[in-house]
Amino acid sequence: MDTVVKYTVLCAIASRVPAWWANSASVTGLQLKMLTELSSVYDVEFRQDLARPMLGSLAGGGLSFVVSQNPLAMAAKFWIAAIPVVGIPLRFAAGPAIIGGYCYMLGRAFVDHYEAGGTYHDFNPAKLRATVRAALMPARA
Repeated sequence: MDTVVKYTVLCAIASRVPAWWANSASVTGLQLKMLTELSSVYDVEFRQDLARPMLGSLAGGGLSFVVSQNPLAMAAKFWIAAIPVVGIPLRFAAGPAIIGGYCYMLGRAFVDHYEAGGTYHDFNPAKLRATVRAALMPARA
C-alpha cells in the first residue's frame, strides 16, 4: 500500500497543473507507473499498451460520475464556495482530493485483485466502477 499512497499524493499534486491537457496526461502517466510498480511487486505481467485504454475507460466512468451525476458532489461544491474567505480555496482543493481518491481506489482495487491471485488480464473494470459508485452514492432508505 506504500506504492498506492505515494502515487495518490503524486496524482493529487499533478492535478493542480494549470493546463488540463498537461495534468490529465501526467495523472494518467502516474497511474500507469503505479500499476507497473504494483504488478512488479506481485510478479504479474503488465503491459502499458493494454493499460492505457482501461485507465481511460475507468477514469471516464468514475470521474464523470462524480462531477456530473452525484448530487452530493454538486451541492458540496456550491456550499463550499459560499463559505466566506476560505470557500474558494477549499473548492480548488476539491479537484486534487477527487483525483487522489480515485487513484487510491484504483491502486487498492489492483492490490486486492493481485492478492486474491488475479492477473492484470482478468481484472474486472466494471467491479471497480461499481465500487466507486457505491462509495459515492448517498445511502437510500
